[in-house]
Formats: sequence, structure tokens, C-alpha cells
Amino acid sequence: MAHHKGFGHLGILGLTASFLVLTACTTVPLPQGQQPQSGPVTQGPAPQAELPKLPEPAEVPAPEQKEVEVKAPQTPEPEGQAPTFETGNYYNNRDGLTPPHMAGRDIKRLALLLPLSAKSSRLREEAASMLQAAELATFDREDADVLLIALDTGGTENGAASATRAAINSGADVILGPILAASVKASSREARRSSTPVIAFSTDQTAAGRGTYLLSFPPEAEVKRIVDYAATSGTTRFAFLGPQSTYGSRVKGAYEAAVQANSGEITASETYKGNSIDVMQDPAKRLAAFHHAGEEEAKANDGLTPMSYEAIILPEGGTALRSLAPLLPYYDVDPGDVQFLGTGLWKNDETVREPALNGGIFAGPDQKAKDAFSVNYDRSFGEDPSRLASLAYDAVSIGAFVADGDPRGRRARTEDPNGFYGVDGLVRFNTDGTPDRGLAVYQIRNGRFVVIDPAPTRTDGPS
Repeated sequence: MAHHKGFGHLGILGLTASFLVLTACTTVPLPQGQQPQSGPVTQGPAPQAELPKLPEPAEVPAPEQKEVEVKAPQTPEPEGQAPTFETGNYYNNRDGLTPPHMAGRDIKRLALLLPLSAKSSRLREEAASMLQAAELATFDREDADVLLIALDTGGTENGAASATRAAINSGADVILGPILAASVKASSREARRSSTPVIAFSTDQTAAGRGTYLLSFPPEAEVKRIVDYAATSGTTRFAFLGPQSTYGSRVKGAYEAAVQANSGEITASETYKGNSIDVMQDPAKRLAAFHHAGEEEAKANDGLTPMSYEAIILPEGGTALRSLAPLLPYYDVDPGDVQFLGTGLWKNDETVREPALNGGIFAGPDQKAKDAFSVNYDRSFGEDPSRLASLAYDAVSIGAFVADGDPRGRRARTEDPNGFYGVDGLVRFNTDGTPDRGLAVYQIRNGRFVVIDPAPTRTDGPS
């Protein structure tokens, strides 16, 4: 696979980079005759050993400059298809925000929409970390050609729509974000008017499509990967034990589809409401009784009758998972006989400390590349990146590739079958905007996560 320029790079190379960060409250339309005011602009070489700390996002007062007149793309790309396009340099593809030092360059304007002033402190912290990761990605590029425009959605639909209009008025070639599904849908409706592609961070696949692409890790992809892997060992009979929640329903639906695609069957399914051990006990006990009945039948038929189920998925994480998993061994379901399966929620330090999960398997991104990103992030900002920070880092490189060239070819470039390889591994976008992720299969072994089937690094392998 030929990696796209600037996307396979993980280290800090001491190269010149240029970026602009614009933070503003966009829940109120810009006043007539004014344009967004720019925040700090940084240009210069990065030191070889350590990156300087990049500027923190700051509130920007109401702008007082004249509004930029925006010209729409000459030939909007039709919805529902990826047009062919020519290659070559297209300087200033759209009129828009242009710092003096970038005048005349082939600028890639990327608008980053984040809930910087959301009511939730947790969401604000996530947004701040993602902004820093995007700054790092811009600084880390080989070419000083990306103009990063950060806009605040406030974590609301109206804020996302207003931020999107401000981004388009600033000449954004690609919109990165938002995070929340409702905000993504609101942003997409605005972006679609100008055929501006949206690369968002929601895991809700209903937000994808018609020019909106999701750069995330939806549970459906994790479930498909782990079921496909289990099927390679001959597993055909599966069971489900999970919560009656939106997440649990999504996992259950994906589980059923993946099992069927592998010519298997789900022989037992139990759900519960809540996350306490009290509501989990009876469903676990019923599944255990069904398993024991199958064992007795097999003994009576000299082992010719198959097991009631050979694998069971437990779509929980954290404390809930540590409450659920031990119930099965408690009711005499041996993890040595039944393969425990999980989702990406298993990828935390608490999971490996639960003895009942020893030998369990789940799917997730390759950690090696992400570890390198985490080191660079900590070196730059003196803290660990947030859970979604790596998505923002990769989004800048993908966005720059999509923005590079004839605007009529943006959709074709986004849906490039070669995909993109970044700190979260391989990803390619399907025509419906959903992500096709390259995931590794992990097994818990004696308190450690061990990769037993590596993530693909090329698009011609399984993913």
C-alpha cells in the first residue's frame, strides 16, 4: 500500500510547519460585515529533541474585521457518487481566510469543530485535548500548507450548525468534527449545501453518508472482527450476555449479523437492565444452565452432540465487566471450554486484573503506533492525550489529503480504496461514510494484553 503523503509519519522531524488556530463562540451568527478573527499563528522549525508547548486555546473577542466573500466551488460534486478528477496544483481552491505569510500558497483550510464550551466538563476536556492533538499534527507536517481553523460548537446542534456556516465562510475545504451525533447531523446539513466534506468523530453510524464520513471506532467493526476471528478456529455456536442499552443493542445487532455471515448461529441470548451484579445474576445463571444441559446431552451421545455454545460475548467494560465475567465461572461455565469475547471496552487496565477474563479475546487498534503518538503528545504538552485525541491527529492528515487538489475530487479522495494509515492504524471510508477499520485481536494472558492476530497495514488484507 502506498501511504499518503504525511500520514504514515509518527515522529517529530524538526520540519517547518504553519498553522492557525481560531477559537470563537459560533452559537451566534457573525455580525454583518465582519469575519472571524484569527488567533495565534505559529511558523518556524521544530527542534529535533523536543517540541515546544503549542499555544493553548483561548477565547477570542468578537471579531471586528470585514467579512470575507466566499465563492462556492465552480462545479459542486453530485451527491451519491464519487466523481473523477484531475490532478495538479490548485492554489487557493476557495477564497477565504488567508494569513499574509500564506498568501499565494496551496492552502488546505481545515475547520475543526469541537465542543470547547460544552456544559459537560468531561466533554470540554476531551475537546481541549483533541485541539492540541490537531495542532500537533499540523506542526508535524512536512509542508507548511495547512490552515487549522478551530471553532466552538458549544456541544449543541445549533452551535454545530453555526460553526459550520462560519467554517464555510472562512473558506474551509474540509470540516473535521464534531463529536456528538446530533451535532454531526446538524453540521452535515449545512456542509452539504456547499459540497464540503465532513470527517466527524461520532460512533453513531446513522450520522454517516452523503458527504459525511466517520473517523471513529464503532462497536460494529469490533464485533465483526472478533467474530470473524473466532470463526477461523471452527466456532459456530455463539451466545450473548449483555445490557439492555443503546450500546448493548448495537453490539447485539452486529453480533447477529457477523455470526450469520460466518454460517454460525446464536443459540442463547440473555440481557439485563442496569449495571449491578444483582441484575446480572439470573441471566448468567440461565445461560450456565443451558450450557450444562448441552454438556449432559453430549455425554449421553458419546460426545457427538455439539456444545450449547462455544463462545459468548460480554459487551461491558470497567466495573460492570468485572461484575459480569466472574458470574459464569461461579455457575460452572469454564472459560477454558467456552471462549469469552469482548469489545473495545475491554481495553483498560482493570480488565487484565480480572481472573475470569484470562484467555478472553477482543478486537482493537494496534497499540504500537498509538504509543508513539502518546509519547510525542506528552513531550509537547506535559500530559497524556485524551481517548479521542488520536482521532483528531489523524483527521488533520486525512483532511489535508482530501483538500489537496480539484474540489470536485474531494469525495473520490476521501473514499480512496487505499485507505489511510495513521496513529490509530488503517482506516478507509466506505461509500456510505462508515469507517472500515484495521483492528488487531488481543488476548488477555496473565495480566497482559497480547496481540494474537495483528491489525492489517494494507487494504488488500482482512480488516
